Amino acid sequence: MKLNTSFFDYGFSVESLVDIGRKRTSNQDEVVICPDTAFFAVSDGMGGLVYGGKTSQMIKQSLPFMMDATLDEWLKEPSPENAAHLLSGQVQMISDTIYNAGNEGYRANYGATLSGVWLTGRHAIFVNLGDSRGYLLPRFKKKIRQITTDHNVAALMVEHGEITKEEARFHPASASLTRFAGMNIPATPDVFIREVRPGDRILLCSDGLHGMVDDARLPSILRSSGKPARVCRRLVEKANASGGRDNISVVYIKIV
Repeated sequence: MKLNTSFFDYGFSVESLVDIGRKRTSNQDEVVICPDTAFFAVSDGMGGLVYGGKTSQMIKQSLPFMMDATLDEWLKEPSPENAAHLLSGQVQMISDTIYNAGNEGYRANYGATLSGVWLTGRHAIFVNLGDSRGYLLPRFKKKIRQITTDHNVAALMVEHGEITKEEARFHPASASLTRFAGMNIPATPDVFIREVRPGDRILLCSDGLHGMVDDARLPSILRSSGKPARVCRRLVEKANASGGRDNISVVYIKIV
């Protein structure tokens, strides 16, 4: 779909797709599409928890209403820094509410990743909890940039020099999240402010994609078609062709 808003300086096209993959018997991934507020996200329910899938559904249902209020508040002080502050606060509120409702005093039953982006002014404001990712592919660059940080034990091992980033993709510690929606309060989401320009591309995805497809292969797929829906299909097809070991969710945005 092609969109324009009064608060983002450029037009943009956006599409999304969720696929069960080749190994799972159920889907616990969700995508969040909020065209009126130019906010988009993916959420991956944690498979080891009783209500992982329900958690991603709760996030999908609540975020559109919360972003309506967030946009109204941002318009009072329309700066990228304020957008980051407000978005971080809303994601923390969602996570803390999930914890208080289902995890406090119990073994964790509810949990999901959340990776989102909010388009305001000339900026993309990324936010994440967990290991779903947000990427930026600038128009004239060959390499894609992972903007978000993976919140799992394998990423900590990479940071400490114990394993490489490539080894982390298949390491057992990649399944152990250090932060997620529903974590002990207060939640601590990461936020990242990035300036964007026409021709730039943004990708949000669950580990069903980035765990199957190497980052180096993503730019050619993102640039393979002028139709965002076709790009989403090719991303999912590539993940499934590489094994499809998990649910796959993607949101693709092209700044026009």
